[in-house]
Formats: sequence, C-alpha cells, structure tokens
Amino acid sequence: MLLFKFVLLSVIILARLARSSDEASNGSLSNASGFGYELTLTGLDAINFSIQQNNLRTQEQFQVLSSDVEMLRRTMDNVGGTIIKHMQQINRFGGDALPNIRNELELLSLNVSQVLLDTSQIYRVQQTMPTTKMLNDIILQLLADGHRKCAEPTHLPQTCAEVAPNRGSGRYRVQPQSGFKNAFEVYCNQEYEGGGWTVIQNRYDGSTYFYRGWDQYETGFGDFRGEFWLGLKKIHELTYAKPHELHVVMEDFDGSVAVAKYSRFLVGGPEEKYALNSLGNYSGNAGDSLAPSLGMKFTTLDADNDSHPPDNCAVMYKGAWWYAACHASNLNGLYLKGPQEAFATMMCWKSFRGYNYGLKRSRMMIRVSNNV
Repeated sequence: MLLFKFVLLSVIILARLARSSDEASNGSLSNASGFGYELTLTGLDAINFSIQQNNLRTQEQFQVLSSDVEMLRRTMDNVGGTIIKHMQQINRFGGDALPNIRNELELLSLNVSQVLLDTSQIYRVQQTMPTTKMLNDIILQLLADGHRKCAEPTHLPQTCAEVAPNRGSGRYRVQPQSGFKNAFEVYCNQEYEGGGWTVIQNRYDGSTYFYRGWDQYETGFGDFRGEFWLGLKKIHELTYAKPHELHVVMEDFDGSVAVAKYSRFLVGGPEEKYALNSLGNYSGNAGDSLAPSLGMKFTTLDADNDSHPPDNCAVMYKGAWWYAACHASNLNGLYLKGPQEAFATMMCWKSFRGYNYGLKRSRMMIRVSNNV
C-alpha cells in the first residue's frame, strides 16, 4: 500500500504541473515549465529514496520468511519420521498402541494444516511484493512523462498551413488531432503556390530505396533532407483531421514539368488498409493517372491488397501503391532514368511519358483545403 501511495503522489505532482503549465501565460510559460520540471525531479528523487528504503525492508521480510520456510520444511521432515515410527510400533505391539498413535497423528494433522496455511500466506506475500526493476520502471516512466509535458509547447500547429510562410521550408512538429493523437514531424514546403504544403513523398535522385514492406510504408522512411515517404499513418491522420488537396509534381529528364491536382485527398485508416477513399476533382497538365486507384487499399511486397488475384502488383511492378489490377501510376516504383525496355516497374505516370519511362522527380504534397 505504501508503494501505491508514493506512485499516487507522483501522479498528483505531474497533474498539478500540467495544470500550472496550462494556466501560465505565453510570456512566463518557459520559466514556469522549467520550475515545474525541477519540482518534479525533486519529488521523484524523494519517492525513489523512500522506495529504496522499502526495498531494504522487503529484503529483511524475505529473510524472515525464508527462515520460516526452512522451519516448516524441517517440521514436515519430522512429521514423516513420526509416521514411520508409529507404523513400526503398530507392527511391533499390535492394537494396544493405537489410541496413543491416533492422538499423535491428529496433532500432526493439525501441524500439517498450519504448515500448508503458512506456506500459502508466504506465497501470496511474495507474489504481491514489487521488484526493484518494476519500481525503477515506474520512476523512469513518470520522469519521462513529466519531461515531455514540460518540454512540449502548449499549442502546436495542426498542419503546415498554420506555420507562418516567413519561417521558411523545413521540419516542423504538428499535431493534427490535438488532445487525441501524438504530435509528429513533417516537412513543410513554403515556396510552392503560397506555402503551407506538407510533403508526403519526395524523390529526385534514387538515393533512397522505395521497394519496401508494409511496416515501413506505414510508419515512413527516408530523410527529410533528401528522399522520403512520410508514412501512411501520418497521411491518414492529416487528411482525416481536416480536408486536404493533393498536388503531384513530376519532372522528366528533358526538363518538362507536369502537375496533377486533386481537390479532396483522403486516405483511410489501418482498419481500411489505408484505402484511397477520395480524390475530388482533377485539374492540371499531367493527366489523371491516379483515378484508377480510387477506392483501392494500399499494397506492398508483403501485403497484397490489390484486385489482381493471385498476383501481387507490388511484386510485379517493384513498388508500393494503391494498386487495382494493376496501375496507371507507380510513383513508388524503381528509380530508373528515362526510356526503359522494362514495362511499368519504374517511377512512372501513364498520362505523362507512359509506362516505359522513368521520371526524374516526383513530389506529392497536401495542403488544407476548403473543398469538401
């Protein structure tokens, strides 16, 4: 019980710290958070000291219990010896010894019952006593939670559209569903068409390998400073928190640039296998090579969710995409330069340079839109 009082005390400290941070003004937030964090550290140090004292007491109790167990073991040995002795007496003297033997056996039975009761009690105590590792894990978790609460800004932008354009392109921390989901980092493009764009895919030199499995496409991979895929989980959170438009900007090796624009881009969640649920209206000069993917689940080399049984389109065309049977676009395919004999395995867009041409650049960007 004392352990849980200490843990409850630490939770109360963190709760008060969080409330103090929320009530602080913007000008004093940093100082208040810093003071609160130091207060939390002091409180946790005191809790850790008390827990260590309790741990020493626990070790002493275990020593006592061990002695009791050893005594009980010896008693059981004596019981066995007594029973053997009385059996020998019965064989030697016959029925005359039975009344005394019966009395002693009844007494032994009571002793055995007490032994079993004490043993069960010792077992229960042992099961409920916390280990040092468990206590340390609790302290470390509370410490991490307190640090994160103090270090995290009170208000984060939900999308790149809330980041001031004059702050420039780069990495920013956003929280699409404030209070419900954790914040994460994205790359914001502030130069293209007024800024506020979240880049969800970027390819331009083949330095990052895109023929990967489900787990990596779900969580994301690559480097914001180069080529990357943001991750289906994050794309889903962004597009479900607020309406988004999608722009796909492509370039070939002759310097021609083409853009495909979609007014309402919406990606489902994990239970839907991140299906492409909406594209809205198309515009641009690249041609619409994404419409055949509408309504399709995402497919990777190890997760076949396309409509082309028994083959896996991701394996056939060396990519990962919202494949149907199979594709009119393959922007996560192999990075091959220009005209190719291979059919549709490269980063391609059917209506812009066709199935036998590997594009030089591909950048997929989304931005909050008023189009619903």
